[in-house]
Amino acid sequence: MPEQYKGLQEIMNKQLKIPQPVLTEEQMEQINFTLIEALHTNIQVYLTYYKNGQRITETRFLQRS
Repeated sequence: MPEQYKGLQEIMNKQLKIPQPVLTEEQMEQINFTLIEALHTNIQVYLTYYKNGQRITETRFLQRS
């Protein structure tokens, strides 16, 4: 039985995957500008990124490492 649940979970995860978005040069420049501004002004940003077929959104304050 556990194997069936694992198999069903894998199928459901595959169905939820989305294609990786393609950004234009202008969009990438705007994102870069926003990130630089947030770094210098210490404002909170919402970051949405693509990972393993999913869009993940997080709220962060950016800091230099």
